[in-house]
Amino acid sequence: MVLLGRSHQARFKGAIIDDRQFWQTPLGKVELDAELFGYLYKDDHFHVNQFLLDNEHSLEVQVPFIQMVASQAKIFPLLLGEASEDNLQKVVLALKTVMRKRPNMIFVASSDMSHYHSLDKAEEIDRHCLKLLEKKDFSGLKEALETRRVELCGDAAVLTLLSLARGQKSWAIKCLGYSTSAESTRDRSRVVGYGALVITIGENKKEGEESMFNQEQKRTLLKIARETIVAHLKGQKWPATETEDLVLREKRGVFVTLRRKRDHQLRGCIGLILPELPLIEAVQKMAIEAATGDPRFSPVSLAEMNDVEIEISVLSVPRKVKGAEEVVLGRDGVIIKRGFRQGVFLPQVAEETGWGKEEFLSNLCAHKAGLPADAWKEKDTEIYTFQAEVFSE
Repeated sequence: MVLLGRSHQARFKGAIIDDRQFWQTPLGKVELDAELFGYLYKDDHFHVNQFLLDNEHSLEVQVPFIQMVASQAKIFPLLLGEASEDNLQKVVLALKTVMRKRPNMIFVASSDMSHYHSLDKAEEIDRHCLKLLEKKDFSGLKEALETRRVELCGDAAVLTLLSLARGQKSWAIKCLGYSTSAESTRDRSRVVGYGALVITIGENKKEGEESMFNQEQKRTLLKIARETIVAHLKGQKWPATETEDLVLREKRGVFVTLRRKRDHQLRGCIGLILPELPLIEAVQKMAIEAATGDPRFSPVSLAEMNDVEIEISVLSVPRKVKGAEEVVLGRDGVIIKRGFRQGVFLPQVAEETGWGKEEFLSNLCAHKAGLPADAWKEKDTEIYTFQAEVFSE
């Protein structure tokens, strides 16, 4: 796992790598990838400087997260000192060469976004930055950084990864979530922006749209959902969810939907909106809830299972939007929230019902959130959107 960071302490050409055996956090030791070091240290553009590494936070701050989700992963810290195009091209060329030998490498680029603007200004700046990243617009992002239209303290790290991504047609960049320091400090006058994006590599779902899961991963999730429901209804032990697949172990929000095969009528639908559990465990738990815990329906019986089709919707992290004008029907799932009242519609609801945007939002308010039908128009109502990858048996 290659960690890309920008030095906050010094400007220098080339890139700094580390020849030590491990790094250590309060969670324990993490082994460094000696094989990658052997490849890159031969390149004159890469050199060792433990002093600068030890006095830089942008790489080490990512390590505990990696330890939590992939405890056996090896890391390879790579520190950059400037974001000139000539410097980045040399780094990217070396990484591309290594990728041919190690095609399954994972990259993590570390950076904050805008710094110390008002909340409205920060959101405007960062929204533009996120759009450029999702479009893989390297030139646009480079120009926006140079003219201060966007801000990334880890500019060199992000641009390096973006340069790698733009040359790969099967790589898609997707924003999983965005927030600011105002969420925790309540200070809206001087905030720092934070975004989480993922690069996915997969089969095409539709033209211009990338799948986050391959067919084997989809089959595994659908299989664990069905086998778990059947085992639960028989009073047997649930099937094990151990897997070496990091994608299936990633914490994700997910909904499991059950429909009757003969008429496609809903038979149960329950989910987790936020990424609280590893995906494969979340699917297992939500499958049981959809079958036995949806208050709108009686529990599914074992005899019914031959007539039940299972659908899984894996969610991106919800993002707060300013208003209904940012909602795109068919693409976005929507959460309406006011006080303790909350309701959610998955993206496929719009397609299944044929509703327009106003009808969609009004039904969400009235029938899911328990609010007046026009509550989505009011300032104290919060609107969040998310996207979902949907697949079924």
